[in-house]
Amino acid sequence: MRSVLVSCAIVLAGARLAAADTIRDIVVEGNTKTTSDTVALIAKIDVGDDWTPDMMDRIKTDLVSSGLFKDVGGFWEACGPATSPRCDSPGIRVHLTVRDKHSWVIAPTFYNQPTNTGGGLGFGENNLFGENQKLLLYGQIATGDSFFIGAWVIPALGGTRFYAQLDTFLKSARNIEYAPPTDYTTLPAAVRQSRMNYLNGGAKLGIELFRGVKLDARLRGAHVSYRDVHALTNDPGAISTDPAADPQHPPKPGMEGWDVSNELSLTIDRRADWYGVQTGYKYQASFEYSVPKLGSDFHYYIATLSLYRAVQVLERHNLVAKALINVGHDLPFQQELTMGGTSMRGYLNNQFRGDVRVTANLEYSLPLFTVSGLSVRGLGFFDSGYTAFRDATNPERNYLPRSARADATTLAPFKNSVGLGIRLYLRQIVLPLLGLDFGYGLEARAPQVYLAIGLTD
Repeated sequence: MRSVLVSCAIVLAGARLAAADTIRDIVVEGNTKTTSDTVALIAKIDVGDDWTPDMMDRIKTDLVSSGLFKDVGGFWEACGPATSPRCDSPGIRVHLTVRDKHSWVIAPTFYNQPTNTGGGLGFGENNLFGENQKLLLYGQIATGDSFFIGAWVIPALGGTRFYAQLDTFLKSARNIEYAPPTDYTTLPAAVRQSRMNYLNGGAKLGIELFRGVKLDARLRGAHVSYRDVHALTNDPGAISTDPAADPQHPPKPGMEGWDVSNELSLTIDRRADWYGVQTGYKYQASFEYSVPKLGSDFHYYIATLSLYRAVQVLERHNLVAKALINVGHDLPFQQELTMGGTSMRGYLNNQFRGDVRVTANLEYSLPLFTVSGLSVRGLGFFDSGYTAFRDATNPERNYLPRSARADATTLAPFKNSVGLGIRLYLRQIVLPLLGLDFGYGLEARAPQVYLAIGLTD
């Protein structure tokens, strides 16, 4: 009998302890724009959840990583019916103190990159309605790519695990095509130029299965057309595989028409950002395929795997490693995988093309100085990549001669670069205001400069 009473006492004590470690109340203070419900949603806590003391460190990290707050603090205390009507039974009251950043910016931009110089005007809102929603409206006019982009991101539909995105991308792009590389150290020459009009819109719906694990689908439709197609060489053999082709009137890069696709993605995102210093990892696998039943004139697919890992070094230094693998089949010109420019600093924009791409990037950054919330960070980087065509027989694409990988040496599409850069941030807002990179192409044996002022992300 005594053992039974002891067992019952242990069970009752455990029940009392469990009740005492349950969140009964959440108090949010200091927020002037972000709603208290949104703060709790970002912190991933709710009344009725179990509580452990080590949760506060994770909560602070999530709040800072959201990019919405200049300062974050918090503590917890025991509460009960005697201390608060909201604590209807013994448990924990969680106090969160946050100070909102200035969440929106209207800013002009200026870009000076190889083959692309221009400027624009953008509006970015990082906390729409105080609910952590994102809105971006941006347009630019440039020698290369002139475009308008609009995106509305809803991270939690009605406070649920579901999220959504609506976006549009209207682009008029000057495309310079380069002869496929046939030698490791010889850079290909520009042979064909055209202007592509790409009018695109999409919608995404997804669900966060559990912390940092997301599954979503994105339906996208675009119309593609070309104009101002002309040769940049007098060699007809460099323009077309058709011996009767007129170099004065080269064929368009590919077929025109409707490009409708669906993309399925699985993401594991466990990144954290402590005021500019990133830690954690992000892994994403996606599969995009055209949908002729919805009116697509193109027939293709792309499989993608991306890997991201960030490590804090010392107190404010950062080491970031990225890797990307893409494999496509019968890709139209507008979906082809490109390399060069900001994706391979030290080479011209989109200087290399293919239906398979493997890239890697290693970047080390450190603080240079901070004055009144203005932070300047320096960085060093190493970019490496391989882009080529596995197959060049897609009838919806007018390939340049010798595009197939078999026509080049094994190392011809393999390129590398090293360089230094600067980033400028304001702690009071959520976007970097300046990016300046000096890249040196190891195979090109030449430097390139990439400058972006304004909404550089």
